[in-house]
Amino acid sequence: MGPDRSPAAPMLHNPPTRATPEKGRYHRVLGVTGLGFNRLDLNLLRVFDAIFHTRSVTTAASNLHLTQPAVSKQLHRLREVFDDPLFVRTSDGMAPTPVAESIAGPIRQALGSLRNTIEQQLGFDPATSDRTFRIFLSDLGQMVLLPRALELLSVEAPHVNIETVQVPPSRMRSIALESGDVDLAIGYFEEFEGSIRCQVLFEEHYVGMVRASHPTIRGSISFEDFLRTPHLVYQPSGGGHSSQESFVDKAFWSAGIERRVAVRVAHTMGISSIVSSTDLLVVVPHRLADACQRLIDVKILELPIEIPDFNIAQYWHERFHADPGNCWLRGLFMQLYGGRKADEPEPTREEKILAEC
Repeated sequence: MGPDRSPAAPMLHNPPTRATPEKGRYHRVLGVTGLGFNRLDLNLLRVFDAIFHTRSVTTAASNLHLTQPAVSKQLHRLREVFDDPLFVRTSDGMAPTPVAESIAGPIRQALGSLRNTIEQQLGFDPATSDRTFRIFLSDLGQMVLLPRALELLSVEAPHVNIETVQVPPSRMRSIALESGDVDLAIGYFEEFEGSIRCQVLFEEHYVGMVRASHPTIRGSISFEDFLRTPHLVYQPSGGGHSSQESFVDKAFWSAGIERRVAVRVAHTMGISSIVSSTDLLVVVPHRLADACQRLIDVKILELPIEIPDFNIAQYWHERFHADPGNCWLRGLFMQLYGGRKADEPEPTREEKILAEC
């Protein structure tokens, strides 16, 4: 006798997991919180974090000291666990999906907390660590400060990675330092919000720079030459260098002369080539002028106007003040660039406290 196929005895079957968008969403949540969570391991989370911040499987593999096929395989496992592509290849690299965007912050924070706990117990060993440090650093800082740091890193910490991050507006950089998404900010910043610590590395001043064969400016520059020479203005975003422009403009205003600004640039890349091929004068920090002089034939000039000196400092959040890795990184930059002018007074007690690790 055949099976009963009447309406009173329906056949049992497994419910579909992708019948509707709502069920698909439920399937993803169930996959991560149920059996999928048991398939996660620390290496998968590190791979996710590396791809998210580099936007590249190849770069992530290099930072993790793995092969590209190994990282691709782990990305495949992540996609199975979350039932989502997580990263999609675009012209700008591996772009995160909304799911990846939503989990990136918690994963970064969890990995940071775990790393801090282990390092506080075992200590940070730069010789063996493969930690990736993320630093707010302008292109000026990358040109002037980073090369010596990388040279020292290659000896003291050969497996440590450095990732520079474009400097965002004030509130966003404070949030990034507080969350641990960025470890350190180095440069000239006008302000930070929240519990941010500061350590001055060195004092800097502004100079003028023109090409060596400038037709009217020789070994020095007079106030009259300063006023009548067309200017190239270096005004990067995110830092504090906009303040020096107000002093330059004030000098022109006091003399009753309209300033001729021929070009404005936000990055250091174009300064050398523009100065070397034009008769423009640019006002830049002294160390940047020194770096340019090593690349092209230019003259560095003491300015005929007063522009206040400024401090290059490193900043970090109070949460990570005792983090051994963060402390080591700060010490490295202090070792390379820390120092004061010989004629400066002894630092105050508050400055000494800020300078302590």
